[in-house]
Amino acid sequence: MRSILYLILFICIFQALAHAEDMPPLPGNRYDIGGYSLHLNCAGEGKPTIIMDVGLGDDSSDWKLLFEQSAEISRTCVYDRPGYGWSDYGPRPRTSRRIAVELRTLLRQADINPPYILVGHSFGGFNLRLFASFFPETVEGMILIDASHELQYERLNIKLPRPYKQQRDIIINTPPATKLLPDDKPQILRDHAYRAASQEIAGLYQSARQVQLNGSIPTVPLIVISRGMPEWEGNEKLRQREKIWIELQQDLTRLSPYSQHLFANQSGHDIPHDQPEIILDAISDVIAQAKLAEAP
Repeated sequence: MRSILYLILFICIFQALAHAEDMPPLPGNRYDIGGYSLHLNCAGEGKPTIIMDVGLGDDSSDWKLLFEQSAEISRTCVYDRPGYGWSDYGPRPRTSRRIAVELRTLLRQADINPPYILVGHSFGGFNLRLFASFFPETVEGMILIDASHELQYERLNIKLPRPYKQQRDIIINTPPATKLLPDDKPQILRDHAYRAASQEIAGLYQSARQVQLNGSIPTVPLIVISRGMPEWEGNEKLRQREKIWIELQQDLTRLSPYSQHLFANQSGHDIPHDQPEIILDAISDVIAQAKLAEAP
């Protein structure tokens, strides 16, 4: 019996060491937020601090270039939601309400104090809208990048995939997931992303409902950046879907009286990778507006 226990222990240790060797070096730091730890990477100087939340299926490494360039503007932090990148898996369901509270706890544990400018792409927009709603005193501005809308599933009549097969089927349903992840992304990070995204997809309807009920934001500068190149093309039904998507994007501007709506004309949904400069310009613009609002 003892030999069996030793064998099991050896296998567990071997698997843990193999996992550690497969993982790329930790870019930032991990912080315990209550029995599980999340990865947060911060760089740069200045206030307010830019807080980035990536889209479904991405982790912090996918925004490396945008993160580094944003850090030249002001202090910038990007993190891995539970299950992604270098973060532990967290409790379920993986809904935006839970994610927003986890992010606030993470920032407290890391001693990253407000004010914040929130930058959210796709599903990250759900999470950060709830963050802004729950913690309005911490937020000085927001940028939503082709962000999810709480009514998109009803208006677009989209059925969520199960099991998870494609990275962004809530929005597009053509390219296979392997094309949506960088070719040089380590396989272990890909595996984490697939599993974590599957858990988030399972809670997407619930997340949309949470945003519908609590998705207001404080009266702060808001820039909505939408794709300029359609993801849905072909027959009239698909073209109508794209039209509805843009209508939903326009509707996001109602969240603040100080809003702008920009289009990334050289990009589809993946604006952070295809046209990061429009996001960097928006960050500079929102910071300038926030500082102007603070002026006596």
